[in-house]
Amino acid sequence: MSRKHLLIAGGGTGGHITPAIAVGQAASEYFRVSYVCTPRPVDTLMYAGIENVSVMNPPRVDKGRRMLLPFTATKSFFSARSLLKSTGVDAVLGTGGYSSFFAVAAARSLGIPAALFDSNAVPGKSNRIASRFCKMAFTGLPGGEKGLHCEVFYTGTPVSDKLKRVPDAVKTLGIPENSSVILFLGGSQGASAINDLALETATEDVFVLLQAGERDYSRVMKKAGHLTGIKIDSFVHDLSVWYSAADLVVARAGGQTIAELAHFGLPAMLVPYPFAAEDHQTANAEAVAGKGAALSVEQQSAKSSGFVQTAVNLAADKDRLQKMSQAMSSVFPSDPALSIVSHLREMTQ
Repeated sequence: MSRKHLLIAGGGTGGHITPAIAVGQAASEYFRVSYVCTPRPVDTLMYAGIENVSVMNPPRVDKGRRMLLPFTATKSFFSARSLLKSTGVDAVLGTGGYSSFFAVAAARSLGIPAALFDSNAVPGKSNRIASRFCKMAFTGLPGGEKGLHCEVFYTGTPVSDKLKRVPDAVKTLGIPENSSVILFLGGSQGASAINDLALETATEDVFVLLQAGERDYSRVMKKAGHLTGIKIDSFVHDLSVWYSAADLVVARAGGQTIAELAHFGLPAMLVPYPFAAEDHQTANAEAVAGKGAALSVEQQSAKSSGFVQTAVNLAADKDRLQKMSQAMSSVFPSDPALSIVSHLREMTQ
């Protein structure tokens, strides 16, 4: 008997694409898998080399004041319907982004079972609307079921199977022995506030790894001057070595970042982006901090000198780091991707 066809729609950000690909890989044993993404550069980069990827360029459904929205939305909806009908799709999973929304809505109109995934403790507006068209939803953090209008399962957030612990990572990176290592991540685009904290933290006793982002890289390199206890890159495609070398991570609180920290059991100081939609990063950070796995620090508070000293002290406190690491490792249920696939198989029976 031929395998059923699962369409996974997700694009626009790495936080939407990584779970899509991770679930697709896990699902390939049971389904024929295809994908729908957007034309954004991050989609082109992350879906490179993957077969059966279609591109949609739908409008934002949360910008209803735009005069052309009804026309572009209608066009996107019927484009999605046409794609689903022509490829013989049996089920749809949306992992976020506006291509995800229209694929799920089209599935509902065709009587095709659909599900969605949201990595945050506060689900996005488009997912809250799309959940009305779904049989089930999967959440990446506790509390993520709020506002969803279907059966909800807490699965945790899938991560790329390329992320693996690397032996001797400290030696590979040329980090001096006995140094505490703090990894600073501002997301794929970087964050100037996180970058400035990293530059203040590099000392004789603390080695800093900094993913600065393309937009802020030149400024950071100039400001770094002659600092020696720091390694800076604009963007690291595979963070396995950096994660493996780190004792502590200072990062934004995106759902995908938290998933990767949990995958490696890395203690963290989370600085939520204060302008994230519906302040969902603060909710993410608090969900993890409540389990003892991280500290949640407002960006304004992080600008004080006390933040740097707290980071330095925490990175040197091996007992506390071990407890936080254990807590971070237990944030998610085991194997989120397989859990999602198991529910999708039930949905299509």
